[in-house]
Amino acid sequence: MSELHRINIPVANLLDNEGGALDRQMLFGEGFHVLKTRNGWAEGYRHSDGYNGYIAVEALADWVEPTNRVSDLGAHVYLAPDIKTVPVMHLPYQADVAVVGEDGPFLKLTGGGYVHKQQLENLTDLEPDYVRTAERFMGIPYLWGGNSQYGIDCSGLISAGLKGAGYKCAADSADQEATLGVFLNDENALQRGDLIFWKGHVGFMVSSTHLLHANGYHMKVMLEPLAQAETRILAMDGGAVTSRKRIMIE
Repeated sequence: MSELHRINIPVANLLDNEGGALDRQMLFGEGFHVLKTRNGWAEGYRHSDGYNGYIAVEALADWVEPTNRVSDLGAHVYLAPDIKTVPVMHLPYQADVAVVGEDGPFLKLTGGGYVHKQQLENLTDLEPDYVRTAERFMGIPYLWGGNSQYGIDCSGLISAGLKGAGYKCAADSADQEATLGVFLNDENALQRGDLIFWKGHVGFMVSSTHLLHANGYHMKVMLEPLAQAETRILAMDGGAVTSRKRIMIE
């Protein structure tokens, strides 16, 4: 039996064990089902996709159903509805919040604090062009297991883009390759939004020729010609492209 909690810090690390290695990350407001706690660690799984891991207990709070999402590349939380006061927290892009009131141009959050309404959107507001969402991460530092503007990896970038379109997907690239979209053959011309997979790597096509991907070579989210990426990855023993896939979002 699990108990649903929410992340109560900007970004929480989801580890493979107590104090272990980073597997993924969770953003403020995301749900985490706690199975058991020990030594300051909560073992459980992410509400959105069932991803298992360990979260520091201090990063969790009681579950509150979110109403809004951060729509800018970050939003400050103030103790008072005044932009001239010192912010107490900085929420990342796509973090979920629960709004309980309004004070002028500010929205009041569950548990206290105010965020300017210009930096929030309703959970129902979607961006069908998921590549456009992913493009907002251009230049963000590469971080293995990262899922935020503070650091992101290849599969995290795919997840963020599709989240903006309201499309759920697996967390890791191998599972994304197995479950997302339909396979394209070599005769199919590539287009914006197509996925290119290697073993352990994935990126979005921005056009028929250019790939957007978070990678450890450039150590950031990078736009480059697909042919260039293919040549380099093959030369560095990353192998050839394993599949090309197309997502159908109505």
